[in-house]
Amino acid sequence: MLGEIEAYTALTNGYMNMSSYAYRIRPDVEALTKKQVTINGLVVALSRLRKEFKKEKPLVQEVAITNITTKLPLSEIVYENTDNAIAKLESFHKKISITREDFFTTTVSTTELNIVCSSNVANKVSKHFNITPKFTVNNLAAVGISFTPKHIDIPNTIFSLASIPARARINIIEIVSTYTELIFIVAEKDFSQTVALFSKLHREINKTEK
Repeated sequence: MLGEIEAYTALTNGYMNMSSYAYRIRPDVEALTKKQVTINGLVVALSRLRKEFKKEKPLVQEVAITNITTKLPLSEIVYENTDNAIAKLESFHKKISITREDFFTTTVSTTELNIVCSSNVANKVSKHFNITPKFTVNNLAAVGISFTPKHIDIPNTIFSLASIPARARINIIEIVSTYTELIFIVAEKDFSQTVALFSKLHREINKTEK
């Protein structure tokens, strides 16, 4: 149930057809429990779950947005995580200056070194690394969502914010997070819609709090 957010939401809010859902999940329940189960039994179990779920905070919560920032155009460059690539990254900041107006973030995973930066910096990155990248993409944009520090301890803050563009079928290419900011990297073609969605949420929550 928790793996299906649509079913979880429908059950919690009381608009699930529990009999229909019971028929759908019965084969999975029987395979998991290695027992035969009845539809009535599953409906009773779902009713009990609904009471338990209603005691919990919703999965998707309203996050009070304090600010929305944008940056474009951006580029993404991905290298293999090698000793040479890491050494190049360490020397990059010593040789090339990045201003506060530039967007520049790096992520070092177990297999890749990922750089998302302002497009005017991308050529400097390529020349400095002088390594054939694993992947490159241009025409990206960043939409930064700021919130108060209290949200760091509230479960599902990131999930709640990510669900906004996700439900609009906007492809989130990268997510960059800091203490009080979540930055969504999207294609430039999705930039205006992404900003509009978060601006609407910002207005609605501010209106409610007044």
